[in-house]
Amino acid sequence: MTVTPLKRYRVALAGYYGFGNLGDELLLEAAVASLLRCGVARERMVVLSNDPGDSRRKLGVEAVDRWKVRQICRVLGQSETLLLGGGGLFQDVTSLGSCVYYWGLVRGAVIRGAVPWALGQSLGPLGSGLARRLARDALRRCRVVQVRDRAALSLCESWGVRARWGHDPVFTLGDVFSLGNPASDAAPDKMLLVNLRPCAGDLPQRFAEALSLYALAFARDVGGEAVGVALSEEDERLMLRFMEEKRLPLARVERVATLSDALRVFHGAKAAVGMRLHFAILAVLASVPLTVVPYDPKVQVFASDREIPVWDGGPLPAPQLAEVRPLSPEFFREEIDAICRDVVRF
Repeated sequence: MTVTPLKRYRVALAGYYGFGNLGDELLLEAAVASLLRCGVARERMVVLSNDPGDSRRKLGVEAVDRWKVRQICRVLGQSETLLLGGGGLFQDVTSLGSCVYYWGLVRGAVIRGAVPWALGQSLGPLGSGLARRLARDALRRCRVVQVRDRAALSLCESWGVRARWGHDPVFTLGDVFSLGNPASDAAPDKMLLVNLRPCAGDLPQRFAEALSLYALAFARDVGGEAVGVALSEEDERLMLRFMEEKRLPLARVERVATLSDALRVFHGAKAAVGMRLHFAILAVLASVPLTVVPYDPKVQVFASDREIPVWDGGPLPAPQLAEVRPLSPEFFREEIDAICRDVVRF
């Protein structure tokens, strides 16, 4: 009987990793944690990263440069599976490049014998026919596809792609917020957390105008302060510029680069208003009333599914607690772990 030798890796993880965006780094952290719970050792994982050294230091797993084709080809040949580990990977808002990149990874994985699968995906916007074809072809080749919103599920169904609806993997990390954190920078119930990110058009400018009025009213009625929460360097630059230009009355801007940073900032906040999806998810996990700005369809769908107020261009609606039941990290972990066990066969 011929014995097939074990490959070096069980899972190669691909996503928008190593770019300093907290949401994507938390997706990676959640995927690694789930694989560990399912019995995959750290030395059997490898990450395709924009900053391999940083990924190695933070997670204790092997990492290679996501831009070096030879390294990627070698890793795909050495791995049993390729995991597209969450996020809006298939979209062409900025360019077609993202769709081409992840489609190419999936094709390369199939050629080299690594089974592709996907967790926590949003889809779109996909403005071009080529982008839609690339996304459809890539997802059709995945053994398992889990999407994090019903709009993506409907799109998969229209493509003939078998997909499961579920939650964003970052929800599996939520038990850190149950610990509390007395080291917050402001008294409880005195902070309005604010997140802006760059995007096409004048949406950030219009949102800043509405937010400025709301922040001034918050300071007057609550006696607290508005604090910028940057999940990436581009968020930080934008909010600091708006502060300098007197467009936003922020007390300061906090760069949130880790889950510990998020715990420190979100603990005890009165309310949160922002654009990024994972800013919204962190607010939900921390039980902070929330209003979102639907700069992207995934944010609109997230808000609609959870009855979160959405800014429509007029006065800013009052933040509300999200409707998420059951809000249990154990529930979310079992949901994600069941998929991981299915693919890695534990």
